[in-house]
Amino acid sequence: MSKVKKILCIYPEPAELRISALLNRHGIVVDLTEVSRADALHSALEQPHWWDLILCDAATYLGSEVSVEIDAVREKIDASLVLLKSSDLTLAPAEGYRRGACDLVDREDTDHLLMVCEREIRNAVVRKQLREVRYSAAVFDPELKAGFSVATVNDLSRSMRLRHAEEAAAAGASEALSSPVLDQDRLRALIDAGGLTLEYQPIVSFRTNEDHRNMFETLVRLKDESGGLLMPDNFLPTLAGAGWMDKIDLWIFRQALSVLEEMQSGGAPDAILFVNVATETLHSEQTVRALGAFASAAHLSPGSVVAEVRKAAFDDARDGLMRLAALLRSRQHGLLVEDLKLEDCAFLEANSDLITHVKLSRAITQGLVEGRASQSALNAFVRCAHKEGVRVIALAVDNAELMPMLFAAGVDAIQGNFMSMPNPDLVYPSVRHIETGPHAHDAD
Repeated sequence: MSKVKKILCIYPEPAELRISALLNRHGIVVDLTEVSRADALHSALEQPHWWDLILCDAATYLGSEVSVEIDAVREKIDASLVLLKSSDLTLAPAEGYRRGACDLVDREDTDHLLMVCEREIRNAVVRKQLREVRYSAAVFDPELKAGFSVATVNDLSRSMRLRHAEEAAAAGASEALSSPVLDQDRLRALIDAGGLTLEYQPIVSFRTNEDHRNMFETLVRLKDESGGLLMPDNFLPTLAGAGWMDKIDLWIFRQALSVLEEMQSGGAPDAILFVNVATETLHSEQTVRALGAFASAAHLSPGSVVAEVRKAAFDDARDGLMRLAALLRSRQHGLLVEDLKLEDCAFLEANSDLITHVKLSRAITQGLVEGRASQSALNAFVRCAHKEGVRVIALAVDNAELMPMLFAAGVDAIQGNFMSMPNPDLVYPSVRHIETGPHAHDAD
């Protein structure tokens, strides 16, 4: 077991156990993440396939909502749940098993704990392999020997998650000041205080036979009074309602192009930034011309900027959209459309002169996993896009189950937390090559 194994420790690991260090001595390299709040646990379990082992204090498991959170995703978890109990807790292993744990271990019996951890980590490896075989068999031609890329992120590990945990803690500390959607006065105050910030999430090429370019989507965030990050759903509705979207889009576009220009001049001329442009922004001819002027004035490689717009813009703001597309096309930059359905081939055919990329929505990717979207419909959509010269990017790729489905369909690139979390720095995943087919093997 050469790969780093991910252990989720709930409420948290007693310092005296030193589980990570002890397992390392046994030749098992582990990355242990501690969670002690309900929101942090919920966030961790949103990616159930990430974990190789889950450890939890037995008393906490029996007396809280932890078991409810785990039961909600149990069918998607490959990791075993091991309960750690103190000597004064009278709980039999059989009772722990009935409660959903694979084992119950006295936290003072270190040798037994290490044996159980090693055994269950190995069991998780087998479960992951079986899951991959099950999904691969469902969509792959057994004679297929082509390769594809999967991203592994060098820093999607403890340091990265600690940063997000600190942000979550800061947000929790300011909960009394927060509301689901900010009011205009508070939003203006946060913006005036310099609270707007950008993060970048890699978009990873899914095909190794293509010229590789480092691609990122630009994501806007807002810092609250304590420095915690607010997600777009907390403030974008207020921005739109106040009529400020065009000003914010101008700021985002200018900041992003400045970062991209610096990145390309610093030795990464192949970098591409995807930048969202709101439909409201496209209503302003002056703003659209300003966006085009920014793109033209920046010293960028051709094809380095892709503007992302919603499908609704083709009806609600078509004049502005056409103007933006023409300005981008003059520099060989691109236009991506979101919110398409798998039945929208006719839309692609009618607008192929404008569109360079499309993005599969979260509803589509999650529908593939849950059976609400069909593989054949995805295959047909991707074929239609490629016929029109349009590249297809899958959004919200958050687990390994999607990989064979997307590869089989011919999807060009993938984006999601399975590859990399958004980062304030332009951190790109390392890529490893995997062969599929009868003689498949991991290149690691």
